[in-house]
Amino acid sequence: MIVATKKSSGMAKMNQAAIGTLCDFVHDTQKERGVTSLYLRGTTGRFSELLDAQFVKSDLNIGKLTALPRKQSAKIEPLLNAVNYLPSRRKYVISRMVTPDDIHSFYTSEIINPAIDIIQELAVFDPDNNPGRVSAFVNFLHWKERVGRQRALGGYLLQSDEQQGPEDRSLLEYIIAKQNAYERMFLSLCDADTRDLFEEIRARTPAFDRIRELNKDLLKGVGGLGQAGIDTAEWFELFTQKMDALHELSLAMVDSLNRESAGVDLEVPVAKSKPGSIEITGILAAHTDRIKTLPLFAGIEGEDLKEILRFARVTHHEKGALIFMQGEQASRFYIVLKGWVKLFKGDIDGQESILQVLSVGDALLETAIFNNAILPVSAQAIEPVELLSIPSSIMREKLQTNSTLAMNMLSTVAVRSQAMISQFEQLTLKSVSQRVGRFLLKLLLQNEERGTHFKLPYDKSLIAGYLGMKPETFSRALQTLKDEGIEVERNEITLPSLFALCDYCDIELAGNCPRHHTDDCPNPDL
Repeated sequence: MIVATKKSSGMAKMNQAAIGTLCDFVHDTQKERGVTSLYLRGTTGRFSELLDAQFVKSDLNIGKLTALPRKQSAKIEPLLNAVNYLPSRRKYVISRMVTPDDIHSFYTSEIINPAIDIIQELAVFDPDNNPGRVSAFVNFLHWKERVGRQRALGGYLLQSDEQQGPEDRSLLEYIIAKQNAYERMFLSLCDADTRDLFEEIRARTPAFDRIRELNKDLLKGVGGLGQAGIDTAEWFELFTQKMDALHELSLAMVDSLNRESAGVDLEVPVAKSKPGSIEITGILAAHTDRIKTLPLFAGIEGEDLKEILRFARVTHHEKGALIFMQGEQASRFYIVLKGWVKLFKGDIDGQESILQVLSVGDALLETAIFNNAILPVSAQAIEPVELLSIPSSIMREKLQTNSTLAMNMLSTVAVRSQAMISQFEQLTLKSVSQRVGRFLLKLLLQNEERGTHFKLPYDKSLIAGYLGMKPETFSRALQTLKDEGIEVERNEITLPSLFALCDYCDIELAGNCPRHHTDDCPNPDL
């Protein structure tokens, strides 16, 4: 947790210096990750000199980490411990006793993401920093890291489309989509001075335009990178030029974090209006009333809620868009404000297992933010979705200082745990008809019984996967419901009465039914 106390100018400069040191460290480690990928995927002896040179360069910044203000963040000590493992990991790389996937995961999850998390906390919880500049800076860091990941994964992508598996294609599309999203957010949040500097750096760095065209071709399926006339060394050099330019911008942004903006911030979600008060503005303000009704924020009002939402934003994802991927760090906390999201695991053949389908008010893997864990599943929008997105570091700090929020989170986790147990029981103990009937009853209750006619919320194939059956099995189960007077026409369900599905009720659903414990309830023993 960051200690958010007012610092002297000397302390503020120390904090700023620490952020700069960490930015240098992250930049060199991102490059080291990319070089190890080149080395391990290349022929024996190729890129050895580049690898040795990068180790030396990285070590210069590693030596500076001992000066970090450990009292400012409890995460600095674990990062230093992880850095201590670098020499042994490097030996495995040199001797080729580690796979490219494993070493990429080590650098990303054990070194780079924790360091970025510390930078974010130091910037966010420094009261001298300008909130608008901090928001832009945080999104910039995530944008730069996605560019770095694409550089490191170039060995995967330098192949023809015939060789690329569906998982590789999904990973590529996801990383590029995240880059674009964070770049757009950064540009919408940064002030005029930062935007002008960025445009000046981009104009003198041709790699920006070249990579943009490459990514467009890749997303269009024009061909593998091997067909684009670029090899691994050229790929690495091209992305390194862009990364170096972005690092130049990052250091300039660090120097200006605690200055007032010279220009007008665009789309800044939160800004200080007057001393002691925080004003929620922009897109986030339009969702404030809905956010107040979420169970997680029950009983939290006024300045406390504004403080929690200070660095939050509302994001929109089109149908099919990946929100996060398995193996990433849990850097943000998400709550569904609109639409449906599926959590799933995929395999190398493109098959997937749907673990959960979440809707309005549901949090996405809330427990993962407690220890900055690796996300065990992927999340995808199954229809247009709006999410409340809050940096994980903010949520962790607020959970420690706001007892109401902490109790609400415990309640949320308990409800989710019960839902997971219920889902397991459905898959293992209930028949196909019982699973389908219960699913429809749950939809009816979520619709607040506004009528006996409602639509299936998403594709039948997804519903079938969620219920643990094949699509054709789900379709047959729907047809058998006609014997009970339930009409099924494509994705529309018509019930003969509000009581038609009561035979599929259980204790969990009964607790959400307005007729439970009344004379109208046909299941008084539940």
